[in-house]
Amino acid sequence: MAHLSATSATVEAYARLKNMILTNELSPGVELREGGLADATGYGRTPVREALQRLVHEGFVEVRPRQGYRVRQLSVAGVRDLFEMRLILEPAAVQLAIERATDAELATLSALAHATYGVDRPSYEQFLIDNREIHVRIAEVSGNARLADSLRILLEEMQRLYFVTLGSRAAVGEQLHEHHDLFDAMVERAAATARGLVVDQIESSRRQVIDALLGGAAGLSPGVDQLILFGSSR
Repeated sequence: MAHLSATSATVEAYARLKNMILTNELSPGVELREGGLADATGYGRTPVREALQRLVHEGFVEVRPRQGYRVRQLSVAGVRDLFEMRLILEPAAVQLAIERATDAELATLSALAHATYGVDRPSYEQFLIDNREIHVRIAEVSGNARLADSLRILLEEMQRLYFVTLGSRAAVGEQLHEHHDLFDAMVERAAATARGLVVDQIESSRRQVIDALLGGAAGLSPGVDQLILFGSSR
């Protein structure tokens, strides 16, 4: 039972810290101290340490020798790499899904494709989660589990990127329209149209994000309150 409890605490700490990173509550560059995080989240040092190690493995956190951990910074080169990977993986996922998925499997995408959202931050957070999930779900119905796993990790990083660079200023309405069109094209088995829609959406997002980065709107430096809470020396 003790082992199960410890495992559960680690899983919960991992989920909490990862969500804080994905929603920019922990900004790029923020130093992370095990003690500060344990106090702030209510989890012990061991679950927090194990959660941080998992986040290091996934690329969201980096280890700084003799200094502890830090939320991985964003860079224009890193953003370029993310979008290039999306341009490689997502059109392929759409193509395979159209070729392999049954009508019933494609129909399961409808709820995500036609969801509606408010203008408040919680609604925007839910939109980004659902936006990630519809693309992962497309990869899942393609029948390629490795592709789906790779896209999930990639799109989690994209979710963080949107929060950091765009906040709630992203054109949610435009992206919802793109989801509708993509769903319709997939149901109609119009592969060329569906691939084109995905490429256009990725390119549009890339322009918005790069403009925000180059314009200094990304907020790459951690806030003072975060440095005090999570990055103070002990």
